[in-house]
Amino acid sequence: MKKTLYDLKQLPIDYSFTINKNFDNFIAENNQFLVDKLITFTKSISDEKSIILLQGDKSSGKTHLCEAIKNYDNKITILINEDYLKFSTQEDYDILIIDNLDRLIINQNNEEYLFSLINEAILNSKSILVTTTKNIEEIKFTIPDLKSRLKWDLIFKINDLNDINKIRVLEKLAGDRGFNLTTKVSNFIMKNYRRDLFFLCNAIKTIDYNSLSEKNNITIPFVKKIMEYKNN
Repeated sequence: MKKTLYDLKQLPIDYSFTINKNFDNFIAENNQFLVDKLITFTKSISDEKSIILLQGDKSSGKTHLCEAIKNYDNKITILINEDYLKFSTQEDYDILIIDNLDRLIINQNNEEYLFSLINEAILNSKSILVTTTKNIEEIKFTIPDLKSRLKWDLIFKINDLNDINKIRVLEKLAGDRGFNLTTKVSNFIMKNYRRDLFFLCNAIKTIDYNSLSEKNNITIPFVKKIMEYKNN
């Protein structure tokens, strides 16, 4: 694989933008039913709490939806992920969220700990959202009861976006990072490179990094220059 400007240049300042993720800026398309259900789940104040298992591919929006719930007003949320795995069980909270469970249960200790958290949340009538990249039937659990707990209530899968909405995602991500991506350039990326959202989201990061470093406009020749790893 050839090196690109992304490998060779360094930015003097980090110009990344921190975007507040919420339900309004999630491109729902054919996932609107899921979004509506998660909003209801987040607002719920009844004693009957839900357990939702949400499966979706890389960059499908799982973490966005987790953070949308976390950022929702008037709810105390515990978000467990690869950056924040431990918290005090004495903390008061309304909703327990475990993001990318299949990437967290890399050893038996982690799995036992997460199983304990879920059981405690159930006993204390807390709402629970668990996301995974893999289908639950493909995850190798060492604790069978954990699998049964996760299949206990509601299971959803994030549907893939069509090409029109992937272009919307590209242009929105670019706007969130402070630069304009024309539809012409977006169409070029969609036509000439991989179309999965994981690749497309990272393509925007690469374009952003190099456009700031090189002070270039986002043109098709510029995109071709920095994305020499086409389809790799």
